[in-house]
Amino acid sequence: MSENKNRKKIILISIIAVILLVAVVAMLIALKPMPVALLSEYGLGLLWEEGLAMNECAECHNNVDFHGCDTCHDDHGAVELTHIPFSEIVEFTGDVPDPTFVKVYQVIPDQENLGTHITLFQFLEQFGVTEFESVTFTTNDGGLTTILFEYLDETAMLVPYVDGVRFVTESVHSSTWLKGIVRITIVGKDKPLVIDGVETSIGRLMLGETIRLTVEGTDVMLSDESGETTHALVANWVDGARLLPLLSTTTPEKIIVTDVNGERTELSAEDIEGSVLAIVRDKVTLVLPDRGRSAWPTEIVEIESN
Repeated sequence: MSENKNRKKIILISIIAVILLVAVVAMLIALKPMPVALLSEYGLGLLWEEGLAMNECAECHNNVDFHGCDTCHDDHGAVELTHIPFSEIVEFTGDVPDPTFVKVYQVIPDQENLGTHITLFQFLEQFGVTEFESVTFTTNDGGLTTILFEYLDETAMLVPYVDGVRFVTESVHSSTWLKGIVRITIVGKDKPLVIDGVETSIGRLMLGETIRLTVEGTDVMLSDESGETTHALVANWVDGARLLPLLSTTTPEKIIVTDVNGERTELSAEDIEGSVLAIVRDKVTLVLPDRGRSAWPTEIVEIESN
């Protein structure tokens, strides 16, 4: 009698074990939890190689120092994919010898191999900038980060990114590691521009309140193959700082503008209405929206208001 009871218990336990095993197998197949998902997706050989690399990292770093895929992928967020044309253009402006638009692929070499980067100092040296006070990165979503020179070192790098270029560095917090950079603004140590006795520079003004001004608009007539005509407006635009808020008085009768050669130009209050200080053709220029380009004072070093 006892043997029959024991046999029934064994059978019952076996049935329960089989049910549990089937449930576990079904759960593994359906949910693919760790590490089953890893083995099914990447294979034991690849995981073994990655484990060896992690073991080497663990010799110098603890678990707090490790990053996830979103921060570690080739120099913390760079993109290294073949056939990705890093042809986006970054505006390089401010207190620099040659304000220009930089094609990313021209300044970041060897893009098809891992570890592609150019240090920020190397990048700036290519454009004649060796001493500066700060650098500001502006992204395509309107965000910006300003970093003082003293907080930058050789770990500050520009790396290729599918949406332009990305800045990374180990010297400051990762919140400053912007991607999709469209403008780099340099503020130099010197202040070569004087406005009503206040020394400043165009780089400093570019980081203040600025506006985008449409200038030199022209109405053009277009015609198609059938002879039908249409009209369109073509124009240029400049980004600059409004002049009037920079003066000691917002209602001046006139101003006197002095250029690098010492030549002085007198302008009335009507002349400077709506004017902005901007970089035009690599020179600090007072843009007068109601007058042609030939009347714009350029290479400005001083502005005095009366």
